[in-house]
Amino acid sequence: MNPFRMFRIDYVFFFSFAAFIALLITIMMIVSYRFSANEQADSASMYQQAVLQQLNKQLTDQMSAVEQTSLAVAINSPLVNYLTMKGDYYARKTARDELNRDYLAPMLNSSRSMFSFQIYMSNPLQVDPNANIQYLPLAYASRESWYPAVDKADFVWIGQREVGSPQGKQQVISFIRKITTPDGVNRGILIINVRVKFLQDILTEDNSSASRLLLDSGGRMIMHTRIAPPPGEIDAILKEVSGDAGHAHQLLEAAGSLPEKNMLTVWSRTAPGSWMLVELTPWKDITGGSVRLAWTMAVIGAAAILLSVFFTLFLSRNFTVPIRKLVQLMQAFNPGKKGLPLPTEYRNEFGSLFSGYRKLTERIETLYQSLEQQYKAQREAEIKALQAMINPHFLYNTLDQLNWMALEAGQEEISRVLELMGQMFRIGLSGGESLIPMQDELLHVECYLKIQQFKRGQGLDWEIDCPEDLRQLLIPKLTLQPFVENAIVHGFHGRSHGRIVLNAVQEDRGIRIRIRDDGVGLRDDWKTRRRHPTGGYGIRNVTERIQVFFGPPFGVSLRNRTGGSGTEAEIYLPKLTQQRDLEGGRSDVDTRDRG
Repeated sequence: MNPFRMFRIDYVFFFSFAAFIALLITIMMIVSYRFSANEQADSASMYQQAVLQQLNKQLTDQMSAVEQTSLAVAINSPLVNYLTMKGDYYARKTARDELNRDYLAPMLNSSRSMFSFQIYMSNPLQVDPNANIQYLPLAYASRESWYPAVDKADFVWIGQREVGSPQGKQQVISFIRKITTPDGVNRGILIINVRVKFLQDILTEDNSSASRLLLDSGGRMIMHTRIAPPPGEIDAILKEVSGDAGHAHQLLEAAGSLPEKNMLTVWSRTAPGSWMLVELTPWKDITGGSVRLAWTMAVIGAAAILLSVFFTLFLSRNFTVPIRKLVQLMQAFNPGKKGLPLPTEYRNEFGSLFSGYRKLTERIETLYQSLEQQYKAQREAEIKALQAMINPHFLYNTLDQLNWMALEAGQEEISRVLELMGQMFRIGLSGGESLIPMQDELLHVECYLKIQQFKRGQGLDWEIDCPEDLRQLLIPKLTLQPFVENAIVHGFHGRSHGRIVLNAVQEDRGIRIRIRDDGVGLRDDWKTRRRHPTGGYGIRNVTERIQVFFGPPFGVSLRNRTGGSGTEAEIYLPKLTQQRDLEGGRSDVDTRDRG
């Protein structure tokens, strides 16, 4: 469907221009948002990777120091001797106190990162779960969640957990190392608990609001800042991680604690196989500037659309007003009547259109008047020609009959025929009138039938049935006789007898006259068969005159009779009560029942 063919031009022009501006602004918003968002993400990820690498180095130094400390403690002779000492309680207590006072306590006090020691051994003297240096039964280790990892390795980092202290529960991460003799015998387990707060201060020293995760080489979370994602989301994050550093735009589907699922993920690891720092930043924080830019463009676009709406409305109205005016003039134009005045103030193409339309209407008016005069003259000439053509035709046939009768009959019959012909000629002339009373037309038919009876004798019979009230109505003269003549000449040809029945009835819309004979009837090809030079002319003349006088639905129809032989002619005429002005002036036809 082409809108330029269906709707008003001003509406199409207005909405098309507004839609184009809106589409252009929308495309610009989307493109600018995409490019600026990607640029901001790339810039932010480069900065975050540099920060993570720096933080990773600091964490590496701190955690490497913890690992080295654990190694020094694990091979410390006083500790190993204490773990293997057997003897009285006092000697073992003295050895433990000296170990704490001279070695372990100074080590804790000198470190900002280490919070406490936990030593699992076979037979500790006492268990204090809130001390900074705790000695715990080795059998307890197998109950801890971290034990399976330690059982398979000599040392391991484990994630955030709570441990007791004199100050209450504290959040720590722990480095666990087995204490073994040179010959490989396990004597205990050493755990160094590192303050989480200390490491978090390192990770947040740039005041970043992003969530940062510290993962070990196996992808397990050791510690975090702000929000801790569940294992399902960590697995989703690791699917995009490749290489020692990089970034990715991720939509995390796993349900978890992250308030936003649309994230920019940046990661960095110091060396292959070591722990990794991951930073999660909500995508909306990265693209906030792009969104503001897009909304700014949307506001500018809305203002542009608003301005374009007024401009387009003004332009479309001024463009389509003369076109609508021209359409109104064309719709209101009626030949012969005064139309609406044409605008004269236009000097452009619209002025040329109005000037051309003015010349066109003037030419149409001239042609209309000329055609009206030609039609009136042609109509009068056709009627007069058709009226005049019937008299020579009838006279020819009548003279032919007179010639035959002169040869075959006596003078008395010729006198009677001439008398009947005189009546017929008087009716045919009828003072120059085209319409005569039905009574005169029926008399004209009877005269013709009587003349034909002289030829056929008693072999010709007829019946005329017409109510008295119809005999005063007017019909075109010489309308019925050609049908009676056609029945005698063609229907009774070669026969010695025949009967003709004429009846007239009044209907709601006019007068219907039927002329039936019992002759041979119509041939099957009578409509397409070439007419005989002496036959069918009168009927065609009547048909054409009725069409010129009245037009549809009035006319003539011919058909074979049903239920018997012969032909039936039907003439349908309007009810006429007075003479009709054929030149189109005074109307004297009773048209109340015309279709």
